This record gives sequence, structure tokens and C-alpha cells, in this order.
Amino acid sequence: MMPRIPLLAAALVGALVLTTACGDDDEPTASAERWPSSSTPVDSAGLVWASGSTVHLGAGASIDLEDLAGSYVVAGPGVWFASAEPGELEGNRLPQLRVATGDGIEDLDAHPAIGSLTTSADGRWLAFIDRLEEGAGAAEAVVVDVTTGEVVVRSDEGLVPSGSDDVDWTDLYEDAPVGMLGVVDQTAYVAGLDELITYDLSTGDSTTDPLDWDAIRQTEWYQALHRTPPLWNSDRSWQIPAQEFGATPVLESADGERVTTSVPDATGPLGSPDVSGPPLEEWRLGGWIDDLTAVAITPSRDGSDVDWTSPVLLTCTVPSGECSVVEGTEEGVNLPADRPFGLPRDRSIDPDA
Repeated sequence: MMPRIPLLAAALVGALVLTTACGDDDEPTASAERWPSSSTPVDSAGLVWASGSTVHLGAGASIDLEDLAGSYVVAGPGVWFASAEPGELEGNRLPQLRVATGDGIEDLDAHPAIGSLTTSADGRWLAFIDRLEEGAGAAEAVVVDVTTGEVVVRSDEGLVPSGSDDVDWTDLYEDAPVGMLGVVDQTAYVAGLDELITYDLSTGDSTTDPLDWDAIRQTEWYQALHRTPPLWNSDRSWQIPAQEFGATPVLESADGERVTTSVPDATGPLGSPDVSGPPLEEWRLGGWIDDLTAVAITPSRDGSDVDWTSPVLLTCTVPSGECSVVEGTEEGVNLPADRPFGLPRDRSIDPDA
């Protein structure tokens, strides 16, 4: 099945598609409707996190979304996000996709499935599962080249059963979840109802294979998206080794020296001098900001309980192993949908691996 092109990118397949209009002068006219794009993308190479409506990028830059970030990713011209206030949406509808750039906020004709927003490591591709009918309908896989605005893929291949006139889409996708697995080396991978759909983004063409998770997990592309310990820094002088369950995380040098991480500023019976602050009793190492600095997450406090869903960020340095809270994250932050530790996937560990 060939991918379908949405109204938002009608007649746009390629760098620029010219269509001839049979007017009085027989002169060609151009259809230039595209998704927002940029040939000079925002810097997403560093640590990314959101607090309230502000998304913080590396080197002190930030983008104001004018609303809660919700589920978001950073690529191309800015921040792509979908958020809604409690009770704002009716039925099973999902929030509309929007993009925040230097020119403001733009609404897009898409409703990403929960947890499906993702980007490629180089920031060129935005990919997600679009749920039609304002988020309550059938699913389509979407991949956009955010350097040009071209919608390379929009297809329901493998995501919609045959004879779907009376399908309850919510029940279908709860029983048989579909998902955007990721983009690696100009190839997008989609988990369908019962098959793996692979898209060549240079052509938009697709191939299908059985949805064999044991085989999928052994592939190089899947392992590129789900890095496992040990995770080395760029000059391979220090690594984040596999951590023992319940033990304080350690860092290990290339010579085999193991350094137990610590938070020297943590005091008091709950680990924090401020009962409204993070307990600072438990943390997880997740990746490398640079060769001497690892990043970790620790839970914020939700009343008297800890909250891993809004983590506090720590940076831990070698060779001391000492960690400190990243300023501004003390009350917990919202991390990008495709960055469980705020860092690009190629520089962080998959926490579920």
C-alpha cells in the first residue's frame, strides 16, 4: 500500500512539487503548503527539560510554549507538543499537535497517540502515530522531514483491520497497541496490529515483516534506540556500568576504578534539608552530558510520597562521583517523550531495558 498524503501536505512529495493550472495564461502555479520546517534547527544536542510552559535547551536557551508542555519532542524549527487541561477533552479524544518556534505557536491537523512522538538522532525526522477523528479514530503512521516540511509518510498500512466499518478504535488499540518504534538511518519502524512495517524515508516505500518481538530486539536498529549498559562517555574513559538492584549507582573508569556516586548536599532524615524538596535518597544514572559529567534522575516529592513521573535532574562528575541538583529542576520536570533522561537516545540508557 502506498502511503497517503494528508491535506496538510497535499501535493507535496519531493523538494517542491509544481502543478500546472489550466488558466488563461497556461502558467504553472506552485502548491507550497508544508509543515513548519527549518534548515537551521534549534539546538537539541544537550540536556532538555520542561517546567510549566518553558522548555529548556542546552546552552541556556529556552522556548515558551504558552501552555503546559504535555508530551513533547524537540526537532527542526522548535518544540512539537500535545497537551490539554484536565477535563478539556471529550470522550477518548487526544490533544492536538502544536509546534512552538521563534515565530510563535502553530496548530497542526494531527492528534498524536499517547507516547508515540519521537524524533531521529539527528533531529531531521519527526514521527508519530496520528489518531484521526480528533484522536478517537483510526491510526496512521506519520513521518515528517522537518528540514523541508515534507510529509514523507502518512499511511494506515498494518494499523487498520479489514472490514473496519464498526470498529471501536479505543478498544482495538487497547487490546492490540500499535506504535511508532523510531527512526534510524532514514528508516522508520512501526509496530502494526500484527506486523512490523518499515518505511524507507528516501522513497516513502514500505515493507512488512511478522511482528516477532524476540527477533526485533536483536536487530541493530532496535538496539540503537534502546541503549543498554555499559554506556561509555565519548572518549571511553568512564562508563555507566550495569547497576545492582537497590544499590547506590556507580561510575567505572576504563582502568576498572569504581566510584560510588553521592549527593553531598543531602542532609536530614529524608535526605533533604527541605521537606518540600526532593528526598535525594535514590537516583538512577542515565547518560553523559560530556566526558566528565553524567546525568541522573531522582524523584521529586508529591506530598509525602516520591514521584518518579516528575523527576529532579542531577549531574554527577568524575572522578569524584559527587552529584548535585540541576538548578531549576528542584520541584520536578517534564522530560521529552523520546528522552527518558533528557539526553538524546544515542547518549543515554533505556531505563526499561
